[in-house]
Amino acid sequence: MKNLRDVAPEKNLGLLLARVSRLVGREWRMKLEGIGLYHAQGMILFTLWREDGIAQNGLAQALHIAPPTVSSTLKRMERDGWIERHRDGEDQRIVRVYLTEKSKQLHEEAHGSFEDMHQELTALLTEEERKVLSQSLLKVYHYLFEKTGAGTEAHCTLSSSSTSTKK
Repeated sequence: MKNLRDVAPEKNLGLLLARVSRLVGREWRMKLEGIGLYHAQGMILFTLWREDGIAQNGLAQALHIAPPTVSSTLKRMERDGWIERHRDGEDQRIVRVYLTEKSKQLHEEAHGSFEDMHQELTALLTEEERKVLSQSLLKVYHYLFEKTGAGTEAHCTLSSSSTSTKK
């Protein structure tokens, strides 16, 4: 059996996905750093821009990040004025995470930056290629998600509607 390093990435789907993911991740990190955020902070804000007031444990589940890691990141973000945390009015055991004016003002800039990247990547493919790629990646994602036993309560909001194929 060949060593994985000796296999061309186009002949090993997992290797190719890992390499593409690493390159896309590098682009995302550079864009986030360009607007003054670290990767985890950016992912937290993107989640809050969709669901402001999410429970802290729900945030950890949605991002597939350990609760202590989320807690320490949120502590820094709260210190820096990006978010606020408050106890739930009905259940004091629940801590909810909210955007601040500072993070709300960053939303348009961040969205525009990532939309530019989306346009750059989708311009490489025809509409049919984008559709097939999105469907195929979602199929692999859902298979691996179920295989890991992560459970539906932690499921990211990936669906065919959230992976736009429009140019």
